[in-house]
Amino acid sequence: MYVHENLVVVGVDGSESSLAALRWASEVARNRGADVRVVTCFASGPDPEAARAGAESVAREALSKVDTEGLNVSIATRSGAAGEALVEESKVAARVVVGYSGVYSEGAGQPGPVTQHVTEKAYCAVVVVPQEESKRLPIRHIAVGVDGGKASHYAIELAVRMAGRWGARVSVINAVQVDAQTGMLAGAELTREILEDTRLGLEETVHEVVTGREQVDIQCYAVEGSAANLLGQFSTAVDLVVVGTHGRGGVAKFVFGSTAQGVLRSAQSPVMVVPERASANVHAANTNVPWEAGY
Repeated sequence: MYVHENLVVVGVDGSESSLAALRWASEVARNRGADVRVVTCFASGPDPEAARAGAESVAREALSKVDTEGLNVSIATRSGAAGEALVEESKVAARVVVGYSGVYSEGAGQPGPVTQHVTEKAYCAVVVVPQEESKRLPIRHIAVGVDGGKASHYAIELAVRMAGRWGARVSVINAVQVDAQTGMLAGAELTREILEDTRLGLEETVHEVVTGREQVDIQCYAVEGSAANLLGQFSTAVDLVVVGTHGRGGVAKFVFGSTAQGVLRSAQSPVMVVPERASANVHAANTNVPWEAGY
């Protein structure tokens, strides 16, 4: 178990992608009253001090392009792999924010290996930010993909807490592949029944999670189709997509399989990936939440 501070960590490598992540992270930190830690990494070599100075210069150059007025910002330079450094930071941070690609990208249209590594291994929620992040602030609409697993419950909880701070609404979506669920080709009437039963069950789950936070506008949807495809579509109309990992069915694959690459590749909004183990950790008090402290 780890104790998370009210701290937003952002990985910066000098790319436009990481600059977008820094801009988004700064606004989110300002909204939640959090500190910001800019992490840059360097390879060890014959002159490690020069390499460290170069990494710090990259961070300072990025910060010069971002509005950080009123924020408590620090720079951390780490020797070694960026992915491992950010995973280590996730043990104390409330959020880790990374760009979609940047210098680490393996190819066009693919999230970089650092992004993949951090979303798979982190101990806190990780946000992957596309380059056009400015169109998604302020956050007014959050979509949450769920499948009934424990991580899904925590994803809903985080989304509702964020919505409370931003004055946003939340759409909770359960994607249902009806034919796979029934083991046969389902007719229209059976499909409607399954979707309605799923939606009612989803509403019960949401009620359990959000009791005491009813001032947030929450709508539940059960929709036939692939989770990745549906959330990719929702991402065109919302400001943030939230998904849990280690769940069941489609959502379980958001990070660990082809579905993950599909949603990250197609999403036009930032995507928050919530690992199940984050729900077991302790979070420092954050009095900027309207109805309670901490998250």
